[in-house]
Amino acid sequence: MNVELRNLRAFVAVAETANFTRAAEKLMIAQPSLSYTIRQLEAQLGFRLFARTTRSTALTPAGELFLGEARAVLDRLDQAMDVARRMAYGEAGTLRIGYLIGAAVDLVPSILRAFDEQFGNVHVELVEYDFATPGCGLDSGETEAAIVRPPLDVDSITTRTLLHEGCLACVPENHEVASEPAVNVDRLLREPIIAAPGGGAWRDSWILTGHRKQPARVVHEAATFEAEMQAVALGRGLSIVPASAARFYARPGVRFVPISDLPDCEVAVAHREDALRVAQNFAELAVRVAHGCT
Repeated sequence: MNVELRNLRAFVAVAETANFTRAAEKLMIAQPSLSYTIRQLEAQLGFRLFARTTRSTALTPAGELFLGEARAVLDRLDQAMDVARRMAYGEAGTLRIGYLIGAAVDLVPSILRAFDEQFGNVHVELVEYDFATPGCGLDSGETEAAIVRPPLDVDSITTRTLLHEGCLACVPENHEVASEPAVNVDRLLREPIIAAPGGGAWRDSWILTGHRKQPARVVHEAATFEAEMQAVALGRGLSIVPASAARFYARPGVRFVPISDLPDCEVAVAHREDALRVAQNFAELAVRVAHGCT
């Protein structure tokens, strides 16, 4: 038996209107075509659905029973199509978002609130990543979108800038530049420095590799701001940090000095180029929130 959905929809329309003419108008088809469709369905089922006379169209007992089941099938199909449509357009499903510790700390809550307001049927899972994994799961597929600090050694991703901020030298409180209003990059290059674990473009950018003629004298590795600040406070070396670190991670024993000739660093939202629509929706909304466009 091969009952088609158009046959079920035609049957329900006739049953609900009790009139072939009105049902044909509702379905926007010719009445003879509708009559043929119903006869075809009855032939496939092997029993009559309607008791028809010249004056009336009524459901048979079997037709009454079949109507409930047909409605249930069509309702389930409509629900499935709606769920699939919402997922295809990024309006439902699950979104795993990675974020680098300390990146856009004061902006991320606003982004998440706005996303929940607009895409409340999307279940969001947040995953925090430390400095050893600046790609925040995009490279491994653990996340679909992420709040990151470029540059990243991750292929085939799309990034959109959320904000720029200045860079600071984080130094021990007794360091000779601790009380200066600013310092230039050359003054920092001969200092022992604290780095993120691992390697790659992200670590290189924060230990000023592009400004050096000789390799940096890395004396300690730290995967979090807490570990980094502690190492600086103990006098092991200095570190280069975004300006927001002075607001969120300041503590006794360290000082933050602006770097006068270092370009601003960036915070961005990223997703893979082949990401589902839900990740693209998140990135687009994050940019709007960051730029005050919501």
